[in-house]
Amino acid sequence: MSVSNIPDKVKVRLWGKAAGRCQYEGCNKPLWLDPLTKVEFNISYIAHIVADKPNGPRGDSVLSEKLKNDIENLMLACDEHHRLIDKVDVEGHPVTRLKEMKRKHEQRIEMLTSITEDYQSHVLLYGANVGQHHSPVSWDKAVYAMHPERYPAEKPAVELGIGNSPFKDNESFYWEMERQNLNLPTRLNRD
Repeated sequence: MSVSNIPDKVKVRLWGKAAGRCQYEGCNKPLWLDPLTKVEFNISYIAHIVADKPNGPRGDSVLSEKLKNDIENLMLACDEHHRLIDKVDVEGHPVTRLKEMKRKHEQRIEMLTSITEDYQSHVLLYGANVGQHHSPVSWDKAVYAMHPERYPAEKPAVELGIGNSPFKDNESFYWEMERQNLNLPTRLNRD
């Protein structure tokens, strides 16, 4: 565990960049709230990617001193993941892996907190049979495909198409039915 006294201004910046959540991949636990009692208090740890001392986890005779208070060398972590990377599985958590976790987490937080009203779009989902295959549509995949340029204006999506239709795309009636289905919302809005 750390022996350095990280300056408060660095801690505050790290909390902001991590949105107060554990930066370990797949965790994202809020670090301002006890999960059981829901009492709000700081339950975070600040983990060093390169240890703040040469003999620490991933320590280095030159870099440890140089990077001990560098925000790019610090990760916000929950108790479990801080222990995992610094005690339980140090070998499984090399510098490159931890830096990638930090980068992805901070990039995701930046993207999600940069949303403004000007970037909103309504999600339209359209699915139709193609040969023997159905084309399932998913809210999550549609929203992911929109990022980072656009974000959903509201939930749920407007769903078009005839899912699991008994008709096949090599039948003329199929295409007529799909055309009429796509025109239906337009006709309804005119009435």
